[in-house]
Amino acid sequence: MKKETLRRQWLMYGSGLDWQLGAVLVFWLLIEGVTAVALAITKETTTVILSAMICLILLAFVSVFTGFQRVNRVLTLGVALGGTRRQQVLRCVVWHLGGALASAVLLFGLNGLSHLIYRLAYAPRGIVLDMDGMALLPTAEWLLILLAPVLLSICVAATVNTFGPKGYWAVWVLWMLICFSPNYLTKLYKANPTVLWALMAVLTVVLLGWTVWSVRRLLNWTVREL
Repeated sequence: MKKETLRRQWLMYGSGLDWQLGAVLVFWLLIEGVTAVALAITKETTTVILSAMICLILLAFVSVFTGFQRVNRVLTLGVALGGTRRQQVLRCVVWHLGGALASAVLLFGLNGLSHLIYRLAYAPRGIVLDMDGMALLPTAEWLLILLAPVLLSICVAATVNTFGPKGYWAVWVLWMLICFSPNYLTKLYKANPTVLWALMAVLTVVLLGWTVWSVRRLLNWTVREL
């Protein structure tokens, strides 16, 4: 009975997490393959390990928008089937967090495998490791990058459900910030780290406020297809 219940919950709340993790694995293999070919052809004496970092960024992008679709689909279906809104919101968050933690474990493993490949295949040939992408960020920060989409997907789903098609402007603004802010934030960090941390604190407060509002809206979810 418990096995059947877990299977049903997986089909409803966890659907898509398997191919999401599979896509990360395939993308990592592609990057490692390109790196190996490039080192063989160009005879470079240095290399970088960026595959896990690139996969992290890719996963953050994908997680926001697939999470938004999952929340919309699950809440609509779950409420229509007689479930409470509170129960559906809680299960969505738990499964989404589970996916983020599974992604973290996968990325840790892939990054370790990248280092193993370097030590076994590249270091003996005299190739020097010039940059390790994951080492550029403290563990807490890139874990936050994985967990932030959990909140953002809920915020986007609640905003679109509340305002209809106009709510997609929030998605567009979010996408523009994701695309253009990293370069600006890097320059700001070099110029004045204190201002950057102050800005990040403000953005954190805004995100938490948006999340509180979104959860309140989801607890009064209007069942409709967006």
